[in-house]
Parts: sequence; structure tokens; C-alpha cells
Amino acid sequence: MKPYKFALVDVFTEQPLAGNQLAVFPNAQGLTDDQMQAIAREFNYSETTFILPPRQAKADFRLRSFSPSAEVFGAGHNALGAWWVLGAQGAVRLGDYGATLRQELGERVLPVEISSQAGSLLRVAMTQGEPRFEKKLTERAALAGALGLDPSELESEVESLDPQAVSTGARHLLVPVRSLAALERVRVDAEKLIALASPLGCHGCYLFSLETREPGSAAHARAFFPGIGISEDPATGSAAGPLAALLASRGLIPEDAWVVIEQGDEMARPSRIEARVRGDRIEVAGRSVIVAEGTLFL
Repeated sequence: MKPYKFALVDVFTEQPLAGNQLAVFPNAQGLTDDQMQAIAREFNYSETTFILPPRQAKADFRLRSFSPSAEVFGAGHNALGAWWVLGAQGAVRLGDYGATLRQELGERVLPVEISSQAGSLLRVAMTQGEPRFEKKLTERAALAGALGLDPSELESEVESLDPQAVSTGARHLLVPVRSLAALERVRVDAEKLIALASPLGCHGCYLFSLETREPGSAAHARAFFPGIGISEDPATGSAAGPLAALLASRGLIPEDAWVVIEQGDEMARPSRIEARVRGDRIEVAGRSVIVAEGTLFL
């Protein structure tokens, strides 16, 4: 049997036992695809990330991430938490203020910036892909039924916001909701939601309200991805990027400034995701906490 070290990380938070849980295997060489999927199913977090040598010469590391039921390719908490582990364990060389590195995710190679001070990690910021604004979902009554809401509660105060698939590498169905109260009442019918989201190439939806819990936040969100076995996700960086792109395109957040998207409070795992739009460059950032380390023998 071979030992594989792993770390358990809470991502998009500075407090243990908050944010989004992630298992990271910093040296996953030797694991097969089936073993990676079985490990992800065993941990049963929304995602488990395996770090490998890159296939492309311009990348520093290759990251592969699995939900309990499928491999996923977005750049969200799965990647941010993995780089936090690499930085904390000394696997990457950090200068006085950090380092800029490159990660291989699927077929893409994307930059990552790790900020540090006196050897202590401050934040990880990742660049996602160029935003693509795709199909809108016009079946509002059916969508409301899948979410346990009244159709009127899916009408944003901003007329130009409609349920729409947006991608910055991972495609997400972004659904505006009128209020925090409506977000808290959501009860998902998984089969109905999958039937509506699948034709758009999505696994569920990312609900958001412009009404927020904390002053200064840009939006409050909830994420439901039953199509890949995630009943609710406490922090979804791969969806926060598309949401920031959508809000910036409507003039609802400033460009070239970090904004905060709230998520996870309804699950008692409050998460705060930072996002920034710089033209076609979408960045997502945050902090993480390593809460445990161990060894798996296979």
C-alpha cells in the first residue's frame, strides 16, 4: 500500500469550520482516475483536488478536481484551496510579497497570484477564462416551481437581469432572486432543476440577490448543483466569477475593483468570495484555513 498525504481546507474564510470544505492531495502521482473519483466520493465534499505534475510546459502544476460523482473543471474553491496548501507547505517559492504561478486546469493554463508577507499567506487570486454570456432561461414559472418559489420572486429589481447561463471556464445558470427572504425559502426539486438546467449545459443554478447581509457586499448567493451530486455548495468561486462579469456588464459593480459575494450563511458555513472584473479578465480571490492533515493508504 502507498501513502498519500492530504490536507482538509476551509476555503473563502479566515475562520475554521466555515467557508467551503476541500480535501487536497498535494502529490497525487500514481492515483488512477477511478481512485480519484472513489476518494472524492469517500470524502463527500463538493470537490476534492489532486495536484499533479503539469502536462504543459508553461504550467507549474496540474490540478484535477472531482465532485462525489464527476470530474469538474472550474477555477473556484477547488483551485484556490489547493494553492493555499501548496503555499503553506512550502511547495512553491514565495518572494517577499508572494509569487505569480500558472495552473493547468483541463486544457487551460491560467495564472495564480499568491500574496504573502514575512512568510505568511495573505490571499490567493486566480484568473478565470474570458466571460461568455450564453442562453437565457425563459421558462420562469417552471424554474420557480423547481425552486419552491413564486415566479414573481425571480424578478430582479433590475429589468436587464434574467436567468442566464454565463461561463468563465465553467458554465453556470445565474438566477436573480428578488430578496434575501426569498433566497432563504428556496427548496429545490432536484429532478425538475436538472431538467431545466441540463439543456443549457449546466448542473443546477447559482441564485443571487442584490440584497445582502453585510453593507458593501455586491450580492448574496446560494448554489445548487444536483446534476453533479451537490445538493448545496457553501462557496462557489467558479460561479462567483461569472456573476461578477454579469453584474459588471449591467453597470451594477465597478470594474477594476474587488467586490465581495456572500454565500454559505444558510448552511452555517459563511463564505466571502472576492471577485474583480478587468475588461475580459475575471479574477476570484480569498483566504483559506488548513484545519487537518492526514494520510490515506491505497
